[in-house]
Amino acid sequence: MGAWGFQAFENDDALDWLEDLEAGGSDIVRQSLNAVADGYIEAPDGSVAVAAAEITAAAQGNPHGDFPEDVATWVTAHGAELTAEDAQLALTAVERVGGEESELAELWDEADEPEWKDSLDDLSERLRAALG
Repeated sequence: MGAWGFQAFENDDALDWLEDLEAGGSDIVRQSLNAVADGYIEAPDGSVAVAAAEITAAAQGNPHGDFPEDVATWVTAHGAELTAEDAQLALTAVERVGGEESELAELWDEADEPEWKDSLDDLSERLRAALG
């Protein structure tokens, strides 16, 4: 796992995905959230889904506050394209990535990093707040 921290954009998979985000807009966010809808979730897909969920939360007015500059710029330019329906999709994705059928959850559990799970809980709460 090419990660140097537990936050959404502190891994190679999420940062590489940002290039796709610039090219594809909100559809890329939705595709990334849908990629973890069922089955076992591989770590790269999980990392990207968490990043997409963070962008969705920010677009709904509940940002983490510690974004790479290009992410904040994207949210300002395109965030209005993401809806409450996308926030629900993101919430489901975060719950799945943090669950039992997730390689990423297994890796962070093995690393004994409870902060990762805490960051997912925080993200889930921000997404729930967007849903009212």
